[in-house]
Amino acid sequence: MAQIALSISFFLSVILAILSQMQSRNRDDLRAVQACHANPTSRLGGLAVALGLIVAWLVFPVAQSHLLMGLILCALPVFAAGLGEDAGWPVGPIWRLAASVCSSFLVIMVFGAAITRLGVGPLDGIFAFPLPSLFLTALVLTGVTQAFNMVDGLHGLCGFASLIAGGALALIGLKSGQDQAVQALWIVMAAVGGFLMVNFPRGLLFLGDAGAYLTGFVLACIAVKMLQEQPDLSPWAVVLVFFWPLADMVFAVARRLGQRRSAFRADKMHGHHVVLRSLEILGLGKKWGVVSNPLATLILLPAMIGPAALGVIFWNQNGRACALVVAAMICFVLAYRSLVAAAKRRSLGLFGDAGRGALKQSRKVGRFSL
Repeated sequence: MAQIALSISFFLSVILAILSQMQSRNRDDLRAVQACHANPTSRLGGLAVALGLIVAWLVFPVAQSHLLMGLILCALPVFAAGLGEDAGWPVGPIWRLAASVCSSFLVIMVFGAAITRLGVGPLDGIFAFPLPSLFLTALVLTGVTQAFNMVDGLHGLCGFASLIAGGALALIGLKSGQDQAVQALWIVMAAVGGFLMVNFPRGLLFLGDAGAYLTGFVLACIAVKMLQEQPDLSPWAVVLVFFWPLADMVFAVARRLGQRRSAFRADKMHGHHVVLRSLEILGLGKKWGVVSNPLATLILLPAMIGPAALGVIFWNQNGRACALVVAAMICFVLAYRSLVAAAKRRSLGLFGDAGRGALKQSRKVGRFSL
C-alpha cells in the first residue's frame, strides 16, 4: 500500500509540475510578504498527497482501513479550505482556522479521540473531565495543523517535517505495539515522499495550504490516538516529535503579539526565513536563491531530527521528555536571536546607514530582509 501511495503521489506531482505555469498565472504569490521563491509555481501538491492516501485506502484490506478512511473523511473541511486558497480563491486565515477546528471536532466525534493527560499531576485531574479534555484535544489538533502550514516556506521543509514526525511516531508505534497506527503512518509518509521527490530541491511544485494542513492534521490525529491507546506514551515525547513546527508557531505568535500585531498577519520572520536570509546576508547573496533555499532546508534538518529522535528514545519517560521540551525551546529561542543578531551586524557593516534604515523598515512590515 505504501508503494502505491508513493507512486500515485509522485506521478501526479510530475503532472502538476508540468502544468504549473497554467495554474499559477492567476495567483500573486511572488508579492506575498512570506514568499521565498522567484518563479510562479503551482501550489496544488496537496492534491498529489491526498490522491496517494485515497488510492492506498481503497486497496487496503477492509479490516485495516478504518483509521485511514476516517482520517481522510474528517480532514475534508480543512483540506477543502486549503485547496480553495491554493486555487486562488480568497479563503482568509480565520476561515481556514475555523475549518481546522471543524475537522478536529469531527475526529473527536468519529473516533472518540481525547487527550486526558499532560503528565502534570494537577492538570491531569482537570483534563480527566470530558469538557476540558474536549477543548484540549481540539486545541492540539488545530494547533499542529496550523503549525505545519506555517513551516511550509522553503523547498522540502514541510515535507521533511512530515517525514520526520511520521517516522518518529512509527518508531514509537513499533515500540508500543500499535500496528494499525504504524501502517497508516507508512502510507502518509509514502504519499508525502512521492511529492517530495518533485518538490526538493528545485521547488517545481509546492505542497500548498491543502497539503500542509492535510499532513499536519492526519499526523496529529494519529498521535492523539496513540496517546489514548498507550498509557505509557508521554505527551511530552509527542511534543518532541512535533517540536520544530510547534516551536516555530508558538514563537511566531508570541513575537507578533509582543509587537502588537495580529497573530494571523503573515510575516517573513519565521525560523526558516531567518536561516535563509542569514545565508544570503552572511555569504551567498540573493542571486544564489536557487541554492540558498534548499540549503536552508538541509541546515534545518538536524534541528528537526534531534528533538524527534529524543522523543523516540524517551517515549515512555515523561519527566525527562518534559525537561527536554523546555531545553529545546530555550535552544530554539537563543539560536533564533543569535542568528538574527549576527546577520544584522553583518548587514550594518556592509551597508552602514542604508542598512540601519532597511532594518528599521523591516521591523515595521515583519520582514528580515535588506
